[in-house]
Amino acid sequence: MIQCYYGDGKGKTTAAIGQALRMAGAGKKVIVIQFLKDGNSSENIMLKKCGIKVLAKKMPEMFIDMSDSKMIKEVSIQINDLFSMIDESYDGIVLDELLDALTLGLINEGIVYDRLVDLKENHEIILTGRMPSYKLKMILDYSSEIKKRKHPYDKGIMARKGIEY
Repeated sequence: MIQCYYGDGKGKTTAAIGQALRMAGAGKKVIVIQFLKDGNSSENIMLKKCGIKVLAKKMPEMFIDMSDSKMIKEVSIQINDLFSMIDESYDGIVLDELLDALTLGLINEGIVYDRLVDLKENHEIILTGRMPSYKLKMILDYSSEIKKRKHPYDKGIMARKGIEY
């Protein structure tokens, strides 16, 4: 099955990580692949301690400059490389921020769609990001929108270690 936590609010990755921990606690083998993140989020320490494999690649910058063709190419290669690391031996596969990589055009939606359809029968797939495409919405089994009402960033408060990352 495919679960999706999306929207502009805080908590998408947190929900996905909670589900990964629940699966691991039930004896399931889980992998978390983080797209557009450098792998330094605080949850990764605990995930690894719980036997959950975490994959990420260092991004060239915190935010991708979509007008920088060299950066786009570099990030696209990293995103596609991470996507190719999906391992079918895992029961649970968390694809954190994959929706945003798709929205930015850093990975081909057709390839992602076909792979997800192939995996969903025998795996629990969890997607996060801002917005699934119409095509992806059609194959979701769970779909939860997380809507921002208020966030410290609106007041200029930057992300805090252990809270937002």
